[in-house]
Amino acid sequence: MTPASPASSSPAALRAGADDLTLDSTYFVAFEMAHEALRRGLAAASTLNATQYRVLTKLLQAPGAVNQGELGRLLALKPNVVTQAVDALEAAGYVTRTAGDADGRTRFLAVTDEGAAHVAAVNEALVASLYATFPTDNPAYRTILEAAIAAGARIEPPLDGGQPPRFPATRALMAVELIRQETERTLREACGASFNECRMVQRLAEEGRPQRLGLLGESLLLSSVNAARAADRLVRRGWARRLRSPQDKKAVYVALTDEGAFQADLIGATVNELARTRLWANLEPGQRDAIARVGHTVVADLRDRKAAREQAELDQLVPAE
Repeated sequence: MTPASPASSSPAALRAGADDLTLDSTYFVAFEMAHEALRRGLAAASTLNATQYRVLTKLLQAPGAVNQGELGRLLALKPNVVTQAVDALEAAGYVTRTAGDADGRTRFLAVTDEGAAHVAAVNEALVASLYATFPTDNPAYRTILEAAIAAGARIEPPLDGGQPPRFPATRALMAVELIRQETERTLREACGASFNECRMVQRLAEEGRPQRLGLLGESLLLSSVNAARAADRLVRRGWARRLRSPQDKKAVYVALTDEGAFQADLIGATVNELARTRLWANLEPGQRDAIARVGHTVVADLRDRKAAREQAELDQLVPAE
């Protein structure tokens, strides 16, 4: 399955059924922006890492104390990972851990008032960070952001019999973390490449021609170092080759090989199958439409902002002495 070109995704196609929706490179630009915004929000308001915060928020949804072993199974986390997270939460005063009456080896966890207040404060920081990244004075951004937060809240469901859903931005963070981890794992299992390598292959396939490495990295919001490293690995795999221009010997271009084009099809099929099972199936039609549009909207806005900055610099030019 060849990934859709940004220019080929018409509004009619985006309003089609879930099976017709595809995720191209622009989606992952917006996804990475949201991921970084949520991580910045968490770091600004908490010393907890994403796993520790996920454990805390899941406990907050519970109607009462939760068996530590059951919590690990629910979150699909290894026992030692849960223990380390709970140790940090207990040390911070956010949870209590008590022994079971029937079996002293069993531990039950409950959120303290301090833990609940911490989640509320972090949730505000997450919302602020998201709104700073996707300004709501832009109507398109506002619609997409609201849909994305609602979608994330549905992807990371509450505990059965627990409290009514709260803190949608927090649940969006958890969903983004889970989707990113699953996307990385699924792509590596499918083709053996890293997330950034796959994004670069996807973009090159969409363009269908060699791309200047600097501009390719810029289009994916990759630093020059990360773009160069990803390109090096693709060349070693035989998926890409470097090209140079006789007119500009400093310019480095990257193009897919035949093997790279084959891998692009595999990456596209893998990403879209993952989207069908983990994304579209959890969303309402309107939310699907907003998520499918998010990349194109964000990339177009980034392009407009860059053009405005460049024009502002040109407007300030003065005659050289």
